[in-house]
Amino acid sequence: MIEDHPVIVTGLKNLFRPSRDEIEIVDNAFSVDDAIKKADPATFDVFFLDLWLPNAHPLLNVKKLKDQFYRKPIVIFTSEESPTWQRKMFEAGVMAYLSKGASKTEIKSTLEKIMKGQVVFSGIVEPDYEKKLASVLAGERFSLTPNQQEQVILLSKGYSQQQIAEEKKISVSTVEKTLKLVREKCDAKNNTELIRILLEKGFI
Repeated sequence: MIEDHPVIVTGLKNLFRPSRDEIEIVDNAFSVDDAIKKADPATFDVFFLDLWLPNAHPLLNVKKLKDQFYRKPIVIFTSEESPTWQRKMFEAGVMAYLSKGASKTEIKSTLEKIMKGQVVFSGIVEPDYEKKLASVLAGERFSLTPNQQEQVILLSKGYSQQQIAEEKKISVSTVEKTLKLVREKCDAKNNTELIRILLEKGFI
C-alpha cells in the first residue's frame, strides 16, 4: 500500500484478517519511490495507491509503478471522486478506482475482480450515458446491432462476461463471440481497449 496517512493504513490493515478474508496489507510506503525500493514482487499481488501523495503527480506515480512492476495491478484508493481523474487513471492503465469510503465488501469484491483480469471503474460514466452510447454505437462509426449495443453498455458498466451472460440469459461463449465481433468492428484488441476507445472518443 502506498499511502502517506498512517491512520488509513492501520484502518485498512485492521479491516481484513488473512486467515478469514484471504486479504492482507503486507507493507506500506509513504511514496512511490520508497515503494519501488522496498517492494518484492514475490510478496504481493496488488498495489493500493493513494491518488494524491505529497510532491508527486498521480500520472507520474502510475507510470513509475508500471515501468518497474508492469505485471502488478494498481488500485487507486482515494477520496477524490472526480470523473475526470477516474478517466485519467483508466487511460493510464489502472485496474480499479476505489473510494476511501468504500465498504469492506466493496473492497474485497474489487480485489477479486481485478485478480481475474477485470477492470473496475464505476464512476467514469455520466448518469445518462446509456442513451448517448447506444446512439453512437448504432451510428455509422460502429454500426452495432441492438444486441451488441446492449452487451457493450453492460461491459462499460463493469459487468464481466459471465455477468452479461446471466443478465441476458445466454451462454458465456455467445457473449464472447458477440464481443469479439464488436472488438473487430471497433479495431480493439481486448475489452479493456474497447472501453478505452469509447472513452477517448468521448462516447462514454
